[in-house]
This record gives sequence, structure tokens and C-alpha cells, in this order.
Amino acid sequence: MVLGHFERILVSKKYVDAITRSDIDDYKLARSRETIGPLKHPVSPATVNFEVTVMKALFYYLIRERGIAMENPCARSKPLRAQKERLKRRPPTYTQTETEKILAACDVTDRALFATLLLTGLRKEELGHLAWSDVDLDHATLRLTAKEGFAPKDYEEREIPLPPDLVQILDTLPRVSTWVFSSRKGNRLGRNEMLRRLKGVAKIAGVKHATLHKFRHTYATRLLENGCDIVTVQHLLGHSDIETTREYLSPDSGLARKAVNRLALVPKKSK
Repeated sequence: MVLGHFERILVSKKYVDAITRSDIDDYKLARSRETIGPLKHPVSPATVNFEVTVMKALFYYLIRERGIAMENPCARSKPLRAQKERLKRRPPTYTQTETEKILAACDVTDRALFATLLLTGLRKEELGHLAWSDVDLDHATLRLTAKEGFAPKDYEEREIPLPPDLVQILDTLPRVSTWVFSSRKGNRLGRNEMLRRLKGVAKIAGVKHATLHKFRHTYATRLLENGCDIVTVQHLLGHSDIETTREYLSPDSGLARKAVNRLALVPKKSK
């Protein structure tokens, strides 16, 4: 049964060693949109998670017992959460004070790196593959594009506007490499280099629980708090499913009060 679903959804993949982690993500998304039974109930996250677990065991069998040279595409797959659980859990974000402390503790290069994460919402891998050819400071935009060893999905290839503060910061960076942020030898930053730098800076700044992805959460949350519509935020983040973006909209009493206070019998005239 599980194999049948995988074969049906990933029909374009003829060989098991051609299946990637992105394909598993596509499978989870496709299955979660399907329905089952006469009442057409949506396939539950628990069912999708079970199916991925079965496939993970199969891939490990093929790798260890059959000697197929490949990485298990299910190994780092994150389980889907039930809708109720997703609504209860709001992604962790930095406070304004925390971001100010982090940036104040940085040297020029690290300040530019973390400011870019904060003001674009890029993922770590996306920032690591950001080339100067992707950046247009004259028009205050950057374009996320495919490169050798890095191929974002169609919905992840996107153009992101740059706020004036970030344009000014990037404009002062020396262009010593193809990459906007590179090693001393001009190569792409190592897999854990960004996180290592962040942990060092956060320790100096006295900011606990600092992670790279937290900048992305902060970016999305601030956009929504400042009135950006959810579809635009979805596009800026490169989310294929708007439900993923909706996680940032969990109720907040302070925001609710601010929103209600804007209501009036006679709308105030803007100055």
C-alpha cells in the first residue's frame, strides 16, 4: 500500500537512488492534499508520517543490505504536525532587543551576514549560495537562482526586495569573491560556519537559544505584524504551502489589542 502511493506520486523517478529529500517533501505535500474514504477525509499527518517511516526503513535496507550507494532521502525528513498542534506552536523569534544586541556584537562581515538573514528571510543554504550576480543594489532586489550544487525548487526561486538599511550594508562589503559571503580563500562558507559564528556572537551579546532559522521566523513574523498579506509573505519565504506560512499567524493578545484599537465608528483621516 505505502509503496503504491510512493510509486504513484513519484512516478517520474525510475530508480530508487534518484529519489532525493526534496522528492520526499513533495510526496508529503501531495499526500496531505489527498482524501480517503467515502466521506473524503483528508489524509492525516500521522498517516503521512507513518508512510515516510516505512520508506525510511526500506531505504536503509537497500543501502545496508543491498549495497545501493545513496543517502537515505527520508533520514532528515521532519514529521508533519497535526493542524491543532501547528496552531498552538508559534515559531520562535528574536525580540528587537535581541537582534540589536547580536548585531552590536558583530564585526562588519558578520553584521552584514546576520542582517541579511534578518531582512530577507533566506534559509542558511540559500544565503550560502548567494552570489553577487544575484544582487541588484541599484534596484534594491536580490534573486534566488539555481547554481552548481544548489537547485531550489520552482516555488523557491524568487525575487526579494531589499530594505534601504540592507542595501547600505551590502554596498559597503568588499567584493572579494563570487559569493556575497565567503571564506578567507573566497570559497563558499562551510556547512556549519554560519552557526559557529552566530553562537560566538550570541554568547558575547548574552542572547540565549540563538539559531540561524530564527532570523527567518523573525522576518516572517515582523512582515505580518506590519500588515503584509499572507500570500505575499508566502512568496517571499518560498513556501509551497500557505499553511506553513499560516503558522506565523497564531493569536497574540498584544497584536489583537493593537488591531482592535484601530477600529472606530468614524475612521480617522490619515495625515
